Amino acid sequence: MSLPTTEEIIDDISFFDDWEEKYRYVIELGRAYDALDEALRTDALRVDGCASQVWMRPQTDNGLFSFQGASDAIIVSGLVAILAALYNDTT
Repeated sequence: MSLPTTEEIIDDISFFDDWEEKYRYVIELGRAYDALDEALRTDALRVDGCASQVWMRPQTDNGLFSFQGASDAIIVSGLVAILAALYNDTT
């Protein structure tokens, strides 16, 4: 699955009436997110201070920022997917 655009995320979240639907939406994003390869989930890329395991790999290419991430918690994977949708390919 390709990541939704920022506008699509806003539209989708706005469409749902209650927090449970929004929560399920974030979970579905996490399940569909093409996460960071297992071999790259190292201590060097782990985010300290999180209750769940989270890894983020930032990169720049031709002046554009992007990152890959992963988590062992599906809701956090959804949040990582949202961050990637918001910030990948930005300056």
